[in-house]
Amino acid sequence: MLRRVLSMAAHAVAFERAIVTGAGSGIGRATAAALCERGIDVYGVGRREGALLETKRMAGDNFHAVVADVATPEGRGAIADRIDGTTPTVVVHNAATTGPLGPLDALTLDGFRATMASNVEGPLFLTKALMPKLAQGSRVLHVSTGGAHQGFDGMLSYCASKAALRSVYESLRDEHAGRVCFGSAQPGVVATEMMRGLVEDTDDSFAIRSYFTGLADATPAGGASTAVPVDGLNSPENVARFFAFLLFDTNDDEFGEKDWDIRDEAHHGRWA
Repeated sequence: MLRRVLSMAAHAVAFERAIVTGAGSGIGRATAAALCERGIDVYGVGRREGALLETKRMAGDNFHAVVADVATPEGRGAIADRIDGTTPTVVVHNAATTGPLGPLDALTLDGFRATMASNVEGPLFLTKALMPKLAQGSRVLHVSTGGAHQGFDGMLSYCASKAALRSVYESLRDEHAGRVCFGSAQPGVVATEMMRGLVEDTDDSFAIRSYFTGLADATPAGGASTAVPVDGLNSPENVARFFAFLLFDTNDDEFGEKDWDIRDEAHHGRWA
């Protein structure tokens, strides 16, 4: 207990800004809004200006739209150029794509590389560009998934990219221990545009489509869960609260110790 208290005290950092990728919808939008509520300047990154402006309407004047594609060197450079000075910062690497869905026979090299560019190269090389601007005590959160720990039939590109991203988090966590904290978190299956695509843009030849349609069917009539995760789809707002707990209410050792899973009941009493 004493070690935890001392670690908490050592992390008494007043974060001054946040960078959230994929902030134009879903989890990224909800996370950006939740961080703005804490009075932090949030730089929300996305490819669609209109979507980012809608996030700003919801989140308020602390939200600053950055139109850029994290999958490209030019996009990552544009993001880094918007961030001035070195200050305590939180970074949430949320932007991702499912990539091509289907069997190996249908997989193309271009499709696989595009998934890796978005889901692995984007977070990794954006972090590299931002590191000189992250003061000691800053935190970087990778958005993970169950697919980082096991493959799923028809989602090879996505699972492979997320497994690689988990390795990136573990490597950077150890490399930068004591200066910048790296963490990882699984939000579960969430009611987002990506989730709708897994159902609406596929047919029964997509091996695990029935799993996602089952979750959608099990979601309460009033909408996705906004409290402790239950059967069915989770809500972006619930995930945002979970992320805020990890970013602000865990000590340094806790934050980076594992790939946190929102479904783990052991921590629900601390944030839900």
